[in-house]
Amino acid sequence: MEKTEKVVVEENVEAQADVVEEKDEREVLIKELEDKITNLKNEIESIKKSAADIVNRNKQIESEKKYAASDLVHKLLTPMSYFEGALKFKSDDEKFNNFLKGFDMVYNLLADALFSDGLKEIVTKIGEEFNPRIHEVTELLEVEGDETDKILEIVQKGYYYKDRVIKPVKVKVSKIKVIENNEDQTDQTSDQE
Repeated sequence: MEKTEKVVVEENVEAQADVVEEKDEREVLIKELEDKITNLKNEIESIKKSAADIVNRNKQIESEKKYAASDLVHKLLTPMSYFEGALKFKSDDEKFNNFLKGFDMVYNLLADALFSDGLKEIVTKIGEEFNPRIHEVTELLEVEGDETDKILEIVQKGYYYKDRVIKPVKVKVSKIKVIENNEDQTDQTSDQE
């Protein structure tokens, strides 16, 4: 019986050793799987960041394409204003008027091309409130009363290109006239005596 007990004990020890070994193998396998999951999560995050970078770059490229011609359009606005100034002149001389008609045709062709590409005039009226996003002050004019920051005169047209201000409207704006203080005047006259 001793032999059988010994065999049974050895078998139990071996069985326990197998269980411990199996448990160790499971823990190693679990650890490997957890490491793989962590690596896959890191890869997923990296892919998400890369995808976000691609989306942002595509938006930037679209924006650049949309406004690619804005520098050219801005440069062409100066000759457009010269054309407008020249077209204001009128004369009794028929040859001169025919010459102006040619200018008018060229101006209209240029304007049509620019307006069809997204150029829009900024509509501003005298008496409107000054808006620094679309207006540029060329001069502040003193006025009596409390009407301040009102547009008194439009000096030069302004334009949007697509949805951006490409050239602000140049305007003269009102400011309240400062009334001199009588105390200052009386102080000056008493100093002179």
